[in-house]
Amino acid sequence: MSIDLKKKAEEKLIDLSKKATISLTKKGLSGVTARVGLALDISGSMAQLFRSGIVQNTCERTLGLAMNFDDNQAADVFLFGIKDYSIGEIQKSNFYEFVDREVTRKFQLEPGTQYAGVIRRIVEFYFPGSMSEKKVTGGFFGFGAKKELRLDSSKYKHQEPVYILFVTDGNCSDARETETVIQMASELGIFFQFVGIGNENFSFLKRLDDMQGRFIDNANFFAVPNLASTSDDELYDKLLHEFPSWINEARSKQLIR
Repeated sequence: MSIDLKKKAEEKLIDLSKKATISLTKKGLSGVTARVGLALDISGSMAQLFRSGIVQNTCERTLGLAMNFDDNQAADVFLFGIKDYSIGEIQKSNFYEFVDREVTRKFQLEPGTQYAGVIRRIVEFYFPGSMSEKKVTGGFFGFGAKKELRLDSSKYKHQEPVYILFVTDGNCSDARETETVIQMASELGIFFQFVGIGNENFSFLKRLDDMQGRFIDNANFFAVPNLASTSDDELYDKLLHEFPSWINEARSKQLIR
């Protein structure tokens, strides 16, 4: 039975790749290559979404996109709750039961949601050394010293674009830090597609979507109350809605080739 299920999953993945191709063509992205990453929320409120298979389905849909975009037809996977992690790639050879094998068996769901740490981890993964912390002294005799985040994007021009699908079911507890990191990352060739799943208001992600003061608009957001009932075609169209305009602007500002 497991062999039959795996075969059906492989057939479904081929179908997802074909549907992603159609959406890419409609959006004028045929022939565009990009490194693809997937960031998954592992906070406690995600438990039912893991149990129901929705998170695994999200991974497979992301892989369907990566099979068209990414040069090695894979997606890098990151996790975040209170802490953040990089857990390797999902690809055609390991996608079956990926979430059960690589996430739920190895990680416990965490009691909170923070975005900034995993966003910094993602930026550092694709653009090593671009972000760093520098101690800034203040007050008398250096008391009150604090760390300030700095960006050096000078060596990252004309890069291959990076597309990050960021999936969460709730707002974060580190909004200010997240805004700072997203603002800095706007000077790099990386685009964040935030997807809110469930019935949360997502007030912060809505605000982040329209945040001012960025070098380039590097983030988009949409909410999906029920991801399971959203068709593959509709989801791919939503995932690629703003990416073409980002590609054009990022090229014009020499962030990507």
